[in-house]
Amino acid sequence: MTAGPERTGVGQVLVGVPASPGVATGRVQVVRGPGDFAAVRPGDVLVCRETDPAWTPLFTIAAAVVTETGGVLSHAAIVAREVGIPAVLAVPGAAEALIRVAAVTVDGDAGRVDATSGP
Repeated sequence: MTAGPERTGVGQVLVGVPASPGVATGRVQVVRGPGDFAAVRPGDVLVCRETDPAWTPLFTIAAAVVTETGGVLSHAAIVAREVGIPAVLAVPGAAEALIRVAAVTVDGDAGRVDATSGP
């Protein structure tokens, strides 16, 4: 059994590495890869396993980013800081935990992701 959050929905709090400061609330958009890029809308919270340079355009429209891997020197952290959006990284199981959650509040200062509403 691996550590990580359970799929509990509203009221769930996930904790990770605070990687870019600020607080933002938005609709959860789980992105598994480039095939899902078109689903991201302005103001969405990008939730994914990891990012690389191909993901950079998503940061300009996302309200915040949550990744399952990475740290303060990872691609997601650096780009989030450059564009001024909150980021919480190294949240094990974030995509699975948040797939059924409609919206979250990302606190990039505290490293918290709070599920604010259900499907």
